[in-house]
Amino acid sequence: MDECDALTSENWMLKDVCAEIKRDVKELEHENKTHKSEKVDLDMKHLVLLDDLNKVHETLNPKEAAFATDFAKLENESLELKQKAESLLDENKKLLDKLKQVESDLAANRKWKRASHALNWLSNHHNQGRKGLGFQPTHTVYPRFTKYVGLPENIVFFSLWQNRTC
Repeated sequence: MDECDALTSENWMLKDVCAEIKRDVKELEHENKTHKSEKVDLDMKHLVLLDDLNKVHETLNPKEAAFATDFAKLENESLELKQKAESLLDENKKLLDKLKQVESDLAANRKWKRASHALNWLSNHHNQGRKGLGFQPTHTVYPRFTKYVGLPENIVFFSLWQNRTC
Protein backbone atom coordinates (compact mmCIF):
# COMPACT_ATOMS: atom_id res chain seq x y z
CA MET A 1 0.00 0.00 0.00
CA ASP A 2 2.69 2.24 0.51
CA GLU A 3 3.44 1.97 -3.03
CA CYS A 4 -0.09 2.66 -4.03
CA ASP A 5 -0.33 5.61 -1.68
CA ALA A 6 2.93 6.90 -3.01
CA LEU A 7 1.65 6.49 -6.56
CA THR A 8 -1.65 8.09 -5.67
CA SER A 9 0.02 10.98 -3.95
CA GLU A 10 2.37 11.28 -6.89
CA ASN A 11 -0.61 11.13 -9.23
CA TRP A 12 -2.35 13.90 -7.25
CA MET A 13 0.81 15.93 -7.33
CA LEU A 14 1.11 15.44 -11.05
CA LYS A 15 -2.55 16.36 -11.47
CA ASP A 16 -1.95 19.51 -9.38
CA VAL A 17 1.13 20.35 -11.48
CA CYS A 18 -0.85 19.66 -14.65
CA ALA A 19 -3.69 21.87 -13.36
CA GLU A 20 -1.17 24.65 -12.60
CA ILE A 21 0.41 24.18 -16.00
CA LYS A 22 -3.04 24.32 -17.64
CA ARG A 23 -3.79 27.52 -15.70
CA ASP A 24 -0.43 28.95 -16.77
CA VAL A 25 -1.16 27.92 -20.37
CA LYS A 26 -4.59 29.56 -20.23
CA GLU A 27 -3.10 32.72 -18.72
CA LEU A 28 -0.37 32.69 -21.35
CA GLU A 29 -2.97 32.13 -24.10
CA HIS A 30 -5.02 35.00 -22.71
CA GLU A 31 -1.91 37.23 -22.56
CA ASN A 32 -1.02 36.06 -26.06
CA LYS A 33 -4.47 37.09 -27.31
CA THR A 34 -4.16 40.49 -25.62
CA HIS A 35 -0.65 40.93 -27.06
CA LYS A 36 -1.91 39.88 -30.49
CA SER A 37 -4.76 42.39 -30.29
CA GLU A 38 -2.31 45.07 -29.08
CA LYS A 39 0.01 44.12 -31.93
CA VAL A 40 -2.86 44.46 -34.41
CA ASP A 41 -3.74 47.84 -32.91
CA LEU A 42 -0.11 48.93 -33.06
CA ASP A 43 0.17 47.67 -36.64
CA MET A 44 -2.91 49.70 -37.56
CA LYS A 45 -1.48 52.78 -35.85
CA HIS A 46 1.82 52.14 -37.61
CA LEU A 47 0.06 51.93 -40.98
CA VAL A 48 -1.86 55.15 -40.25
CA LEU A 49 1.36 56.87 -39.26
CA LEU A 50 3.10 55.57 -42.39
CA ASP A 51 0.25 56.93 -44.51
CA ASP A 52 0.49 60.27 -42.73
CA LEU A 53 4.25 60.27 -43.20
CA ASN A 54 3.85 59.52 -46.90
CA LYS A 55 1.31 62.34 -47.22
CA VAL A 56 3.70 64.70 -45.44
CA HIS A 57 6.52 63.62 -47.77
CA GLU A 58 4.25 64.11 -50.77
CA THR A 59 3.40 67.64 -49.64
CA LEU A 60 6.95 68.44 -48.60
CA ASN A 61 8.66 67.23 -51.77
CA PRO A 62 7.21 70.01 -53.97
CA LYS A 63 7.78 72.49 -51.18
CA GLU A 64 11.37 71.32 -50.83
CA ALA A 65 11.88 71.69 -54.57
CA ALA A 66 10.32 75.16 -54.49
CA PHE A 67 12.46 76.03 -51.49
CA ALA A 68 15.58 74.81 -53.25
CA THR A 69 14.81 76.86 -56.37
CA ASP A 70 13.93 79.92 -54.29
CA PHE A 71 17.10 79.49 -52.28
CA ALA A 72 19.17 79.25 -55.46
CA LYS A 73 17.47 82.37 -56.83
CA LEU A 74 18.13 84.25 -53.61
CA GLU A 75 21.77 83.17 -53.64
CA ASN A 76 22.11 84.44 -57.22
CA GLU A 77 20.42 87.72 -56.32
CA SER A 78 22.67 88.17 -53.30
CA LEU A 79 25.74 87.55 -55.47
CA GLU A 80 24.48 90.06 -58.04
CA LEU A 81 23.77 92.62 -55.32
CA LYS A 82 27.20 92.04 -53.82
CA GLN A 83 28.84 92.59 -57.21
CA LYS A 84 26.69 95.68 -57.78
CA ALA A 85 27.63 97.05 -54.38
CA GLU A 86 31.31 96.46 -55.13
CA SER A 87 31.00 98.20 -58.50
CA LEU A 88 29.15 101.09 -56.87
CA LEU A 89 31.86 101.37 -54.25
CA ASP A 90 34.50 101.43 -56.99
CA GLU A 91 32.54 104.05 -58.90
CA ASN A 92 32.09 106.06 -55.71
CA LYS A 93 35.83 105.91 -55.09
CA LYS A 94 36.51 107.10 -58.65
CA LEU A 95 34.00 109.91 -58.22
CA LEU A 96 35.63 110.95 -54.95
CA ASP A 97 39.02 111.04 -56.66
CA LYS A 98 37.52 113.10 -59.47
CA LEU A 99 35.90 115.42 -56.91
CA LYS A 100 39.26 115.96 -55.23
CA GLN A 101 40.81 116.76 -58.61
CA VAL A 102 38.00 119.19 -59.42
CA GLU A 103 38.35 120.86 -56.02
CA SER A 104 42.09 121.30 -56.53
CA ASP A 105 41.43 122.70 -60.04
CA LEU A 106 38.80 125.02 -58.60
CA ALA A 107 41.23 126.25 -55.97
CA ALA A 108 43.83 126.95 -58.67
CA ASN A 109 41.21 128.74 -60.79
CA ARG A 110 40.14 130.84 -57.81
CA LYS A 111 43.73 132.02 -57.41
CA TRP A 112 43.79 133.19 -61.03
CA LYS A 113 40.33 134.72 -60.71
CA ARG A 114 41.37 136.59 -57.57
CA ALA A 115 44.49 137.74 -59.37
CA SER A 116 42.43 138.97 -62.33
CA HIS A 117 40.02 140.76 -59.94
CA ALA A 118 42.98 142.36 -58.26
CA LEU A 119 44.41 143.46 -61.61
CA ASN A 120 41.02 144.84 -62.65
CA TRP A 121 40.70 146.74 -59.41
CA LEU A 122 44.20 148.13 -59.73
CA SER A 123 43.63 149.18 -63.32
CA ASN A 124 40.29 150.79 -62.44
CA HIS A 125 41.33 152.58 -59.23
CA HIS A 126 44.99 153.43 -59.65
CA ASN A 127 45.24 154.66 -63.22
CA GLN A 128 43.67 158.08 -62.82
CA GLY A 129 40.95 157.35 -65.35
CA ARG A 130 43.14 155.61 -67.90
CA LYS A 131 42.05 152.38 -69.52
CA GLY A 132 44.36 149.43 -69.31
CA LEU A 133 47.97 149.18 -68.24
CA GLY A 134 50.39 151.39 -70.19
CA PHE A 135 47.57 153.39 -71.77
CA GLN A 136 48.44 156.88 -73.03
CA PRO A 137 45.34 158.88 -73.72
CA THR A 138 45.06 161.03 -76.82
CA HIS A 139 43.94 164.57 -76.22
CA THR A 140 41.02 165.70 -78.34
CA VAL A 141 40.85 169.43 -79.08
CA TYR A 142 37.37 170.85 -79.36
CA PRO A 143 36.66 174.36 -80.60
CA ARG A 144 35.79 176.55 -77.72
CA PHE A 145 32.80 178.47 -78.98
CA THR A 146 31.13 175.99 -81.29
CA LYS A 147 28.28 173.80 -80.46
CA TYR A 148 28.69 170.07 -81.12
CA VAL A 149 26.33 168.94 -83.82
CA GLY A 150 25.48 165.28 -84.36
CA LEU A 151 26.44 163.44 -87.54
CA PRO A 152 23.06 163.61 -89.35
CA GLU A 153 22.92 167.37 -88.90
CA ASN A 154 26.51 168.03 -89.91
CA ILE A 155 27.09 165.47 -92.66
CA VAL A 156 28.81 167.94 -94.90
CA PHE A 157 31.30 169.04 -92.28
CA PHE A 158 31.97 165.40 -91.31
CA SER A 159 32.75 164.31 -94.85
CA LEU A 160 34.99 167.34 -95.39
CA TRP A 161 36.80 166.71 -92.16
CA GLN A 162 37.52 163.08 -93.12
CA ASN A 163 38.82 164.02 -96.58
CA ARG A 164 41.18 166.76 -95.42
CA THR A 165 44.84 166.38 -96.00
CA CYS A 166 47.20 167.26 -93.27
